[in-house]
Parts: sequence; structure tokens; C-alpha cells
Amino acid sequence: MLAVWCVDSGKFVQLGNDLTEQVTPLKHQQLAFVTNWDSYAMDRTIGRPTADLYIVDLNTGARTKIKDHLIEDRSIQPSPGGKYLIYFQDDNYWTVNVATRVVTNITKSVKTTFVNKESDETIKQKPPFGVAGWTKDDAAVILYDKYDLWKVSPDGSRATQLTDGSKDQVRHRYVRLNPDDEFIDAEKPIYVSLFGEWTKKSGYARLNLNATIATDEHAIWLDKGVSRLAKAKDADVYEYVLESFEQSPNAFISGPDLKNAKQVTNTNPFQSNYAWGRGELIDYKNSHGEHLQGALYYPAGYEPGKKYPMVVYMYEKLSDGLHRFSAPSERDYYNPAAITAHGYFLLEPDIVFVPREPGVSVVDCVTAATKRVIDMGLVDPKKVGVVGHSWGGFDSVYLATHTNGIFAAAVAGAPITDLVSNYGNHHWSSGIAETDHIETGQQRMEVPLYEDLPAYIRNSAVFNVQNMTTPLLIEVGDSDGTVFFHQGVELYNIARRARKNVVLLEYGGEDHGLRKKADQIDYERRIFAWFGHYLKDEPAAAWITGGESFLDRQKEVKALKSTPEK
Repeated sequence: MLAVWCVDSGKFVQLGNDLTEQVTPLKHQQLAFVTNWDSYAMDRTIGRPTADLYIVDLNTGARTKIKDHLIEDRSIQPSPGGKYLIYFQDDNYWTVNVATRVVTNITKSVKTTFVNKESDETIKQKPPFGVAGWTKDDAAVILYDKYDLWKVSPDGSRATQLTDGSKDQVRHRYVRLNPDDEFIDAEKPIYVSLFGEWTKKSGYARLNLNATIATDEHAIWLDKGVSRLAKAKDADVYEYVLESFEQSPNAFISGPDLKNAKQVTNTNPFQSNYAWGRGELIDYKNSHGEHLQGALYYPAGYEPGKKYPMVVYMYEKLSDGLHRFSAPSERDYYNPAAITAHGYFLLEPDIVFVPREPGVSVVDCVTAATKRVIDMGLVDPKKVGVVGHSWGGFDSVYLATHTNGIFAAAVAGAPITDLVSNYGNHHWSSGIAETDHIETGQQRMEVPLYEDLPAYIRNSAVFNVQNMTTPLLIEVGDSDGTVFFHQGVELYNIARRARKNVVLLEYGGEDHGLRKKADQIDYERRIFAWFGHYLKDEPAAAWITGGESFLDRQKEVKALKSTPEK
């Protein structure tokens, strides 16, 4: 437990009193703040972090209670000068003046919202957009709403909107160029990153904090991925990186205005010798009328008028990654460039979740996105497959067992297949009970299984196996500390009993993601063999139709180890 040793006087003061608390000293102050969750220990284990907040004197150890029952105490941050604490509760930011102990709601009169009300997290307090930082001497705090930066005084007396991103739905976020800077220097222009919510354009702008809403033109604004802005330590020289699905990432050097930048790298120059895909943004709506988007990637060497097979890769919201470049690799087994190089369209759709209906939400959003692409006349509607890993694996097995005639094949890596049996399980690597992940995490079930057992059953793949028509390939590592590998085994055994077309790949000694080179290559090759058979009518490999003995598998592993990497 944290203590203070006053070197001059020899005095020793114990600050921490309990293992169920965290003591954090404040910079430039003789004070610390304490979050104590002794009364809320169970809440924390089920994804509802709550604590009591105290200020403690470093010289005496005396404590002053500031706030009882602070929900989401992880939002507490000290100002760099140590004069204030800031936290988020009841959809507002609050500050604590550590000298006077006065607690103030500093955003109640600001004409915007700092909470992400579109979040589908099943927690009492929806998450805020975040804190950019503080100006010198803790004079003001810079806060984010959905699109913009706001400068707010720590006593709530004044709030100034610094950017105007909401007009065009462009997200502005502060770029800290020097990680050693404690404060945001309001006397100098700062840089903000730009991202178009619906266009996926990105770039950077310069901003004057002492002005009203910035009128600066975007310094750089492109329909590409623009990222990693950096500054030379001792010169006004700046660097950023440009990339897209078609363009390998390259570094560009410029002056402070970021104009007329010079390209200084040429990564993967041989790429031009090969056929390559391209990315495109699609829009669609789910059954609730929500506007969603997806990233659609064309097969390498695409021929207009020809209908192609398509692979759908899933994991919550993915459309923001439209301009992300991927170098094909046999060891990156869900690699987008490899999928398109094999002659498939690749769709990465956005999924939004209704509380207590994770599986139902997946069907709703993914089938809507798939039908949107089919309506574009680009893909063969009878040759569409789905793939995902972990939570995306949940998506795959649920679609395989709860849709008919839409998907011709499915691949699921490390999937959650049964919310009922998994509810009492663990994240074995961390020792955390699965209850928090299921109720307030990705599975979004909101309540324990005994309060809504029908919902747990309705959203589990295993309880509808008897109706499965989609061939399913399941991958597990038998040392998985995140999703217990019995989840995959459970679905496999039940599906085999129901005489369904299902194959299980079990990799010995592997965790949640495959780490061994031979296993990575093996899994990717089997994915393409699986999709090749069911989406391209290629002859089935022997392991697909007849399984594989352990000895035959060992011979393959030995051969893989002697094969040069591609």
C-alpha cells in the first residue's frame, strides 16, 4: 500500500488503507486522490466499476470524502497541475477543486452533449467522448463532443466551441505531438486530426485556441488514410503517413502548414506488378432504419459484368477501416489483401447491437449489408461466405445456425457458441469471470442469465443447430485463455450429433490467436480450401469430406516447417 516518507523530517505516513482502493498522488500538490471500491467489489466483477472518491493529505494521511458511489470511476483524471480532478457522471463532466473540495458540474449549461448516446454498451453511464487535455496552469480543460473540441473553464463559468466539425460531420481530435508536454499551449496553434464520419476522408488542420470557432482551411484532407502526424524535435519539420487499400503506407515530409509535402518512402514498390483490389464504401439500413455502412473490397483483377463469390468478415463496426492497407501474408489468416487476391469480394459491415439480442442483431445487420451488395449486381448470391474470430466467431456461428439460403459457407475462429454455458465461465488468462463480458461487455446481455434465460437461449448458436444448413468450419486453440475452447467443441459435438456439415480444427498449445508459424499457415490454407470448395466449386480436400488422422496431420506440420514463407 502506498506510503509517504518525508525525508527531511523522517516522518512516515501510510496513505493506502485497503487492497480494494487505489491511491494516486497529484502532481505539484501535497495531496492524492483515492478511489475505494470496498462496498462495490461485486459490481466491479460484473462490469460495473463503482467507487467512493476521497482526497488525502500526504503530510498527515487525513482523508476527505468527495463523492459516494461514483459510477465508472475509471473516468477520473487529475489535471496536469494537480489543481483539479475531473470525472464523468450523469452525462456531464464534473470537477473537484482539490484545495477547496468544491465539486462543480462544468457542462450542464453547454449546448452540446459530451456523452456517446449512440453507444450500444449495456452500462448505466454511456461513455463520454473524452478529454483532450488542459491548458497551462489548469486554466481550462479541452473536451470532446461527437465532432468538436470545447474549451471549458474548470469552474463551469465559460465554454467555447473551438471547431465546427458538426456542420459536415467531421470528427476533430487533438494531436499531442510531444508526449512530454503536460499542457496544451493555448498561445500556439495546435494540430487536430480530421475524420469524416460518413465519407471516411481524413486529414489534419491547425487550430488557434484563442480564437472563436476555427476558420482555418484543412491543412490536408483526402479520401485516404492520413495518420501518424509527428514533428521533428528541434525543427519545424512534420511527417505524416498516407495509405489506402490500394496504396501501401508511405511517409511524407512538410513544413508546419502540411502543404506541398514530399514523399520520402516507397514501400512495397513491386506492388504495381500485381493485380490488386480496391475499396468502396456502401450504405445500408437495418430493420430499425439505422443508417449503417460497410467497407467493400473488390477482387484483384476485377472484371466488370462478372459476378464473383464474396466473403463477409465481421467484428462490430469495421467501415472506418476502409482505407487501411494490408500486405498479403500466409500467416495473417484473415488477411483482406489475400482474400481479394484469391478472387473474392470482401465485405466488412457495421453491426449495431440491441441489448439482450446480440445474435439477432448480427443477423439483422449482416444480412442487410449482404443483400445491399447483392443488389449491386456484383456477387453471385449463392456464393457468399462469412468469417470471424472471437466475437466475430460468435457472429459466424450464429449466422450459420440462424439463417437459411443466404450464406453458402462459414468459418469461425475461437467462437462463443453458447451464452448459457459460457455465463459461468472465465477469461482464464486474466482470471476475470465471464459474467462482466456477457452482461456489460461485447455480448450485451445486460442481465444475468437467470433473469432472462429465453434471451440467452435465443441468442446462442447451439440451440438452433437442428436447423443449420450452412457448412461450418470451427477453429480453436486448446490453450485459449480468452474464450474457453470447449465453446467450439460443444457446438461441434452437437452439430455432429445432428448430422450437420461441420469440421473442427483444434490447434494444440495455441491460445486465442495462433502464434506458431506452421499453425498460422495451415489455418489460412484450410480457410481458402473451405471457401474454395463451397464458394468456387473447387474439389473438396480430403479433410473436408473425410477428416484427418493425427499421424497425417503430423506429416503436414513437418512439411510446412520445411516450406519457405511466402
